[in-house]
Amino acid sequence: MAHLVQHLEHFLGRIDSGAAGDDSTPTDVQVIRFSPNAPFTGVTTWSTLGLSHHHLGQPSGHSLHQELVMHMPNDREPGNIAGVLFQVAGELVQRGRGLARGEVIGPRGRLFARGEMTALAATTPVYLPDSFAVCDTPAARIVLTWLVPLTDAEARFAHTHGWHALEDILVAQDPDLTDIERASVHLGATS
Repeated sequence: MAHLVQHLEHFLGRIDSGAAGDDSTPTDVQVIRFSPNAPFTGVTTWSTLGLSHHHLGQPSGHSLHQELVMHMPNDREPGNIAGVLFQVAGELVQRGRGLARGEVIGPRGRLFARGEMTALAATTPVYLPDSFAVCDTPAARIVLTWLVPLTDAEARFAHTHGWHALEDILVAQDPDLTDIERASVHLGATS
């Protein structure tokens, strides 16, 4: 665990606080919050810690060790972010399978009190250096997966047209994916 913590703090700044789970959360999984404005101004990063102790399957049949990362705006940081991360971690452990790149969870109703985000997409943490995405520890290779909040329209578009089609639109329109109150990207006539 020390190697993973060192890796996370190297890229995300010092751990500021944490939340332990309860009887409804997976064993040994915590949610940690990093110091605001690191690694980006105006953003606070949150992560699971301990999810990677669970062996999660993949469609290929291989085992996956995974931690989840989210970036939230400092001035509009939702009070339930730890709960969202605990819920997703719990679902992964329960189903015994990790999140694949481009997998969309939801829509399931508004995730946060502010904004219209109803779903999450699992992707590589592109706002960070490539070397952040995987942490090799003596015990396992840990994949760090960024959960990007999506609007209802974006999630439905991804389910219909695939993650790559939505990702192309996100790249072209370049919205601030840390802004939980952002408007949905323009999906054209195909949504």
